[in-house]
Amino acid sequence: MLSSRTAEYRGALTAPAGFTVLLNGAAGIRLLPLEPAKAAAYLERDAGGPRTEAAARWKPVIASLSTDTPVSQALSTPLGLFLARTIYNPRPDEHLTDLAHPSELLDQARFPARQDIDTHLFAAFIPAAYRPHPHHPTRWTAQQAQRTLNFLAGHLQHTLDGTPNLAWWQLPKALEHRQELAVGLAVGLMGWLPGCFLMWVRHGFTTGLGIWLMGGLPWTVAATLLASSTRERKPSSGIRWSWKGKSWLTVGLSFGLIFGIFFAFLLGTERFLEGFTFALAGGLPFGLLGGLRSVHPDLSKAVGPGVVLAQDRRTLVVITLAGVLAGLLASTLTIVVDLWFAYSPNVLFRLGGGLAIGFPVGLMLGFVRSVWMEYLVARIRLAVMRRVPWRFMSFLADAHERRGVLRQVGAVYQFRHIDLQRHLA
Repeated sequence: MLSSRTAEYRGALTAPAGFTVLLNGAAGIRLLPLEPAKAAAYLERDAGGPRTEAAARWKPVIASLSTDTPVSQALSTPLGLFLARTIYNPRPDEHLTDLAHPSELLDQARFPARQDIDTHLFAAFIPAAYRPHPHHPTRWTAQQAQRTLNFLAGHLQHTLDGTPNLAWWQLPKALEHRQELAVGLAVGLMGWLPGCFLMWVRHGFTTGLGIWLMGGLPWTVAATLLASSTRERKPSSGIRWSWKGKSWLTVGLSFGLIFGIFFAFLLGTERFLEGFTFALAGGLPFGLLGGLRSVHPDLSKAVGPGVVLAQDRRTLVVITLAGVLAGLLASTLTIVVDLWFAYSPNVLFRLGGGLAIGFPVGLMLGFVRSVWMEYLVARIRLAVMRRVPWRFMSFLADAHERRGVLRQVGAVYQFRHIDLQRHLA
């Protein structure tokens, strides 16, 4: 299907020599203004019925709908009618005295042109959508909603070149400064927590804290570099294991070597050879872990943004748990190696060491295979800056389901109309 403006369409069908090209099955379609009677019926029905006090407030406006006044032009579209009824019609149990009167739209000194009325309706829409209700208290005030929606509209309009698609995984782009270091700190320090706990139990709190800060540094650097080098990614809906590529082998050898050096350091120089034998034993589970790949959903057919976010978060959790299992399996293999060398291993400490290595490895791989961690860090930073609410996804769902400010298209939200987005921006 090809669509265009009608004038350009006629121009494309007329050759320079004056011959007209005919296309079978082609049609020119125009959107027509709403009929005044239908617009009046809509406003009165939404106000509670033609004989209600709220509907009677529309009589002066309805009388002007068949004229060529600015108000009749503004209310000749579904968008204009929706904005007007949200602003001027009461919700159940609301008092009419608390609302502005729709007859103000007839003031041509205040609104000399249709554009002036459109601007007024856009400006009054968000406060009306979030006005307090006597029996249904809202979690967000009109001022909070206005500030957040202005910020998000500006993010779409200026940062993302005017796209209408509000995607949660693109929230990090709304930050004025890059956040690779913040993500690296979150992943690195979180990943080394089991190692910190292990050292705390074995050597005391102070040693454990020092090990956490020192041991978390390389993980932080690695996560920061990964965050800097990764391309724009889409959320994941699950994982699969694949033989394709040799990256899983590289991961296995690299982290197996780290695993072996870690235990060689714990065992001492006299058992250094045994430590590298551990590296070979530990490389297999981590090699299998490296073969995990994320599955990307068709975002246009997704049930909703919240479902996609939950699936991507689950991918991170599952891969992290897979890393824990790989670490425990690797440490079990090292116990077998110890028995082979006729040593008596400390089984609990060895399993704890496998957990201390497997958890950050799984977390790092889960971070690469999903986008939830970057979104989480960006959301926290923006909430601290008071740009978005702490319960960001709940706010978006409320704006869609209860307020009519947003609409849902697959895995993304959009403002109800692109002109509303441009006005808020």
